[in-house]
Amino acid sequence: MKRKKVSAEIEGAVSRRSLLKGAMAAGAAAGAGGLLAACGSDDKGSSDSKGTVKIGFVTPQTGPLASFGEADAFVIGELRNLVANGYEGWTIEILDRDSESNSNTAATAVQELIGEGCQLILAEGTPDTTVPVVQQCTNNEMPCITNNAPWQPHYLGIGGQLGPDVTPGVASEYNYHFFWGLEDVVQVFLAMWNDAAPGATVGALWPDDPDGNAWSDPNVGFPPALAAGGFNLVDPGRFPLGGNDYSAQIAKFKESNVEIVTGVLPPPDFANFWAQAQQQGFAPKVVTVGKALLFPGAIESYSNPAGISTEIWWSDRHPYTSSLTGQSAAELAAAYTASTGKQWTQPIGYVHALFEVALDAIKRAGGADDKKALLDAISATNLQTVAGAVNWGNSVVPHVTKTPLVGGQWVKGESFPYELKIRTSEQLPSLTTDGPMDLIEL
Repeated sequence: MKRKKVSAEIEGAVSRRSLLKGAMAAGAAAGAGGLLAACGSDDKGSSDSKGTVKIGFVTPQTGPLASFGEADAFVIGELRNLVANGYEGWTIEILDRDSESNSNTAATAVQELIGEGCQLILAEGTPDTTVPVVQQCTNNEMPCITNNAPWQPHYLGIGGQLGPDVTPGVASEYNYHFFWGLEDVVQVFLAMWNDAAPGATVGALWPDDPDGNAWSDPNVGFPPALAAGGFNLVDPGRFPLGGNDYSAQIAKFKESNVEIVTGVLPPPDFANFWAQAQQQGFAPKVVTVGKALLFPGAIESYSNPAGISTEIWWSDRHPYTSSLTGQSAAELAAAYTASTGKQWTQPIGYVHALFEVALDAIKRAGGADDKKALLDAISATNLQTVAGAVNWGNSVVPHVTKTPLVGGQWVKGESFPYELKIRTSEQLPSLTTDGPMDLIEL
């Protein structure tokens, strides 16, 4: 089984001033992405170091969810460049593993990282990654911070309970999670649909996976919100991912005069649906799908993608700054483009924020050797990051805090083939929108 590994050793001590100074040169940092191929030794740090802290990081870098891990090499590379002389006196070692978009591989990766002495695990990239990672961390009493998975499927997947007569409890004493929830994506999608096609019939593509089951849930998912918003729902039912034939769903949508298509699909599955829809003469006015429409690389691979819309967790225009480097969202996105030649992608901000939160907690805990002190420090986090405020004192359920969500639409671009425009920003009013929704023209 092929996996990538990062072992980035960062020795000595570095001041806050040197961190900020280093951030000024981040945009010109060449070769940052090469870090994933680099390996360091397992020494305990130089003689003047407080010791070594090992951080494990699990994310999908290959497979159908690979777009979630696309920015990993850049983010970790930038951290190495900026903290080359150490962090607050500690030698930091980052061990990276590719989940291969497979839950079993993700679980195995955590076991390997724990075996190699990691003291803190980070993970992101849908519940398919975060849930098995947390399950292993809980079994091994390992502190774990996660994001990039809507909080309900993540929380339910690791053992939490939700319902009208349920008082939510701690799902895992060892996991802390930050991201938006289904209530937020429902609000964003409905705002865009009310702008483009109010009261239209909505066809749903919700697969039989943690996200699909949560998004379709009759209590906390889309169905009750659509009914309350005056939209008619056509739901052909759950289906396995990885299928190549969407003819049945398309026929149902055509028969029901569906004008809006929604769902939550990985890029390869949406590519199959969208190509077949056009081949079979199905031309919806609006297509707003989670996961598949987040990433510019995926968008460019689809046939006629102009006008499709999505949720936006992070952009180069978000009004946030890194607590670690001093970079604004715009500067971080520009540094990514300068380093890779690619358009910014949403996970950049959230992967960076994972390490902001991790290093901040390590600093306040006095290292990572005392597990209880580290968990207490994570729990007490109240940090402004490049992805927004992370504050577990303001939790939606125990150990879960939320970050804002806005909506956007892909249009033909100027610097890149397609660019993402902000269409609704109710949860982040300081983020100016780029005008109303456009209807898709095929």
